[in-house]
Parts: sequence; C-alpha cells; structure tokens
Amino acid sequence: MHRWYISVLTILILSGCAGIDSERLFEAWPDDQTRAEEPVETIVTQPEEEPYERQRQALFAQPYIDPLTDYLKAHGDNADHEPVITQIRHERDRRCQVIAEDYAGEPATEQTLSRYRAGYNYSCPADVNAFAERVKQNQQNEPPPTVAVADDNEESSRPDPQPEKVREQSLSDCYLLTTIRNFSAAKVACREFAENGDPRSQANMAMIAHAFEDYAGALEWAQKAALVSGPASYLLGQMYASGRGVEQNPEQAVYWYDKAADLGHKDARLALERYREQTPADGT
Repeated sequence: MHRWYISVLTILILSGCAGIDSERLFEAWPDDQTRAEEPVETIVTQPEEEPYERQRQALFAQPYIDPLTDYLKAHGDNADHEPVITQIRHERDRRCQVIAEDYAGEPATEQTLSRYRAGYNYSCPADVNAFAERVKQNQQNEPPPTVAVADDNEESSRPDPQPEKVREQSLSDCYLLTTIRNFSAAKVACREFAENGDPRSQANMAMIAHAFEDYAGALEWAQKAALVSGPASYLLGQMYASGRGVEQNPEQAVYWYDKAADLGHKDARLALERYREQTPADGT
C-alpha cells in the first residue's frame, strides 16, 4: 500500500513539471543570445556648427572693411574655408560699394582723394582708383587761372595769412592739451579739427570721451580714426578687452591691438605680448 502511494505521488510530480508553460519559462530566463539580437537604440548627435562659422559671424558683426580683407588674405587659398571665403568676399565688396556711393557725392578734389585713400585703399583699391580718375578729369576740365593785373590794390586783395597761423596754433593746442591730460580744454580745442577729419584730433576726442566715461562718444570717435591712428586702434582694443561701451570680445581686442602695433603703438605691442603669454598655444 505504501509503495502504491509513492508511485501515485511520483506520477503527479512528473505531470506537474510537464505542464509548465515553456514560453513563459523562456521569457523569464535571461537569454544572452536573444538580447544580443535585439536592436540597439541609435544615438543621434546634432551636427556640428559649420567650420569657421563663428569667425564669419564675428567679422560680419563688426563695422569695418579691413578685418574682412585681412581674413581673405590670410585664408583665401585654404579650400576648407571656401564657403565662408565666398560670403566674406561678397560682404567686403558690398561694403566697398556702399563707401564708393558715399564718395560719389563728395567733391572730386585732392583733399577728398587723400581721405579716401587713407581710409579705404587697402580694402577697396579699385574704387579709390576710380575716384582718382574722377579727380584727374575734374582737374583737366578746370579753366586756366586768370592772370591778375597788378594795381595799387594788390596788397589789399591778398589773403590774410593770419587765419592759417591761428589754425596751426589751435591744432597745436589740441595736441598739447591732450598730451598733458587737460581734457576739458583739449575737448574745446580738438572738436572742430576732429569734425573736419583730422585723424589725430579724432583720436584725441576718443581718449577725452573715454576719460570722461562717455564710452559711446569714445567708440564713435575711435572708429573714425582707428584705421590710420595707433592711439585710436589701441583704445578700441582696450574697450573690447574691458567691455566698456561695447560687448566684451577678446578676438576684437586682439585684432585692434595688432592693428595699433602695426601703426607703431608701443603699448599695443605690450598688450599683445601679455595676451599671448596668458593664452595657451592651442588656444584653449
């Protein structure tokens, strides 16, 4: 009887194991092979910003033409820069065209030509040469000077040389007063000459405005003279380095320090040396 119970119990156990759902068993059991065949989720990375796009944006954000020309001279032969080079060249040509249209309304004189050459001959030589031809033709079309007949009134008809001497003295006062940092008096002495296009007076007005913390005025005057004046270029570099009057921009600071150094400004050279000492060679 005892053996019969054991036999029945054995049969029940075996039949219970056979009834287990094999599919459920495999679902619960970790199968390395099955997991290996499951699709792996793809990690999508955002495309990197176009090469040199930041440089293009920085160049387009600043108002000058020469930085565009400097970039074209430095990178024009690099095939990797080709898309950006094309955009920068078009922008440089557009800005030159705007300047040419402005000068088209100016009198075709040697004085105007000198100002055009000083400001834009580096980046827009074709436009400057076209204006020079206009000056040449204007001079050829001028009537010959008439010969005055000497008379008793000749002395009274001669221009008084005194105003020119006064002008020279006033200009000298502008330079001297700025040098000795008498900015209140220098501001009065320099304004007329700065408004008439004298680069040194414009640079002085920029320094005076900066000293009085009129950063908007300093920026305006410095921009007028920066391409031909070392002090004006250096002041722009300082403003971009400190963020006074402009958004802080180390790249623009270095650019204007470099421009000022090329114009012979000693402090600008020292500023560049300090910057290069503080900046690792790899630019990080």
